[in-house]
Amino acid sequence: MSMNRVIITTGGTGGHIFPALALADELRRRNPDAAILFMGGSGPEGDLARAHGIEFQELPAKGIVGRGISGLLSGLGWLATGLPKAMKAVRDFKPEAVIGFGGYAGFCPVFAAALQAIPTAVHEQNSVPGVTNKVLGKVVRRVFLSFPDAKGVFPAGKTRLVGNPVRDAIIAVGDKRKDRAAGKRILVLGGSQGARPINDAIIDGLPLLMEAGIELVHQAGKQDFQRVRASYETAKADPAQVHGFIDNMADEYAKADLVICRAGATTVFEIAAAGVPAIFVPFPHATHDHQTMNAKAMVDIGAAVLLPQKGMSGDSLAHMAMELLGNPDRLSTMETAARGFAKKHAAADIASGLQEMIA
Repeated sequence: MSMNRVIITTGGTGGHIFPALALADELRRRNPDAAILFMGGSGPEGDLARAHGIEFQELPAKGIVGRGISGLLSGLGWLATGLPKAMKAVRDFKPEAVIGFGGYAGFCPVFAAALQAIPTAVHEQNSVPGVTNKVLGKVVRRVFLSFPDAKGVFPAGKTRLVGNPVRDAIIAVGDKRKDRAAGKRILVLGGSQGARPINDAIIDGLPLLMEAGIELVHQAGKQDFQRVRASYETAKADPAQVHGFIDNMADEYAKADLVICRAGATTVFEIAAAGVPAIFVPFPHATHDHQTMNAKAMVDIGAAVLLPQKGMSGDSLAHMAMELLGNPDRLSTMETAARGFAKKHAAADIASGLQEMIA
């Protein structure tokens, strides 16, 4: 039985959006005529959904964690505005199921659907659940997890460990990389918004990396693009290696010998699916330090190494990268471990779980 009408909610960053898009692809693979509605905030999700050929409806959203009383009051105001809009949108679309991928923008549609007795679910990307999913986990029928729920945040009878959905093009990279010749190419990623501390460390380490004959492909983030590019020029490095945003990430994963990046769940699972060794520099201010926990899941099986931002310098990052690139056997072991961590069928498992709910 294929699904005909589904609402997917997401918002904020690529970490929430790309897994949701991977699920949409799987639902349309099973039923090319499926009607899918994305609902989210004013971030990049709207453009990404529409570029994917998916209808999108924007809802107001406000974060409240760490914002004090004013943030709480603002959040309550958002809820009073967003919930009635979500109730109407859900009623008008008539979905068979609604699934949320985290982020404040996704709260109202899932909650509205639950109030209307429509089958609901959430997917939690991170090792430490976010506030939205913690709350929704109490009312939805199913909670899909990327990482084991070691602390028992969600009701055990609702959870299903599936991993984090990854786009098909990136899953295909894992098989292609098996026969590639080792080189000295580093892919530097700071997330879709860039990560200035990683950018700064790479800039400081450029002389060492260049002397070692290492090729770089550097996603600096659109806001930091011009500064990083100018720094490459000053260091006599090729500025064409610097990008604001990389559209074809699958191609870059396929060519990389090593990735230096943050440790959001989507990045972690994409790197695992592609089978690329990684140096993770977790964002230290992530809620409940969940990026460090995400990274440790890969580090503990030998698929990656961890470099805390607090202790990172241009020299330390460059020497760590050079040491790894100088040890092809270790890189090969890391690649194998990464592929073993990957959950290539996450999107299919979620789609099947949704179908079970409406059967």
